[in-house]
Amino acid sequence: MKTPALLMIAFLIGTAMSMASSTAFAEVYLYDLLANPSYRKSWNTLFLDEKNVDVWLAKYSKTQDGPAAPGKQIRLPGAVYQINSVCKPHDCDRNMFYVLYAPNGSKAWGLLLKKGKSERFFGKPDEEQKLALREAAK
Repeated sequence: MKTPALLMIAFLIGTAMSMASSTAFAEVYLYDLLANPSYRKSWNTLFLDEKNVDVWLAKYSKTQDGPAAPGKQIRLPGAVYQINSVCKPHDCDRNMFYVLYAPNGSKAWGLLLKKGKSERFFGKPDEEQKLALREAAK
């Protein structure tokens, strides 16, 4: 009788810890994510074949020095994704970059908004991923 109760308690504690770490992870900053090799690799892949990447964004890729907000998790069909943002120093209202990460940082897609009018996607997001990135920008 005691063993099933102990197993249930262990399960509940494990579930609570998993949920707590998931929530804490959601609020992590982009520069912290980029310390993780899988997230860094996906980030770098976003810019591999891209031409004319904004200077401030290319600099952030190297230094991780720039204004960023805590990330959040969003649910898309089949999985929970991480979304984060960073902006151009001293010009956040006109130059923002949003990045959407697949679970465990296995892939990334990005949206660069310039001057509130133009948008440029990175990583070839599908329509649902584009919508998620646009929603994050609201």
